[in-house]
Amino acid sequence: MSDSELLMLKKNFSACSERLGSLIFSMEKMAYLFPLSLDRLGDITEEQKESIDAYIFRYTQCVSMMQDHIFKGIAIAEQEDLSDKSNRDKSLLMEKLGAIESADSFGSATVLRNKFAHVYPEESKEQLEKLNLLPVKSEFVVDAFNHLVFYAVKKGLIEEDIFSRLLYK
Repeated sequence: MSDSELLMLKKNFSACSERLGSLIFSMEKMAYLFPLSLDRLGDITEEQKESIDAYIFRYTQCVSMMQDHIFKGIAIAEQEDLSDKSNRDKSLLMEKLGAIESADSFGSATVLRNKFAHVYPEESKEQLEKLNLLPVKSEFVVDAFNHLVFYAVKKGLIEEDIFSRLLYK
């Protein structure tokens, strides 16, 4: 791994950590609202809708950043070629390397991310199901990121001194 690739991986960890902090803020801010019911969904205010939108955006950003940037950096460090791999294959590789605990669970988080791209107001029941998965999958994303950080430290990709700044509880 070149010095510039290593620097990029560290920057990606740092950027993802910042986004994760925002996701956790949304998780805590919106916890009172979940689980949502159909009746409650119809009664949410514009301010709450805006906060839910921010929550969804932050969730999708974190999943994408981990999948598209951190997985790539780890693969480069491990001298693995991702150029012909699907996102599922990337997750399986990360599981095999020990960078994440479960490719299936990460895949489930990415499926939810993808479903949020297709939310239609007339599909309230389907929207409700997706929204009610958000807190659970967000917790998983936080845990998955922490696992990636532990892996990167163990492999010498991230120094101990920045390790504690990246972790979330």
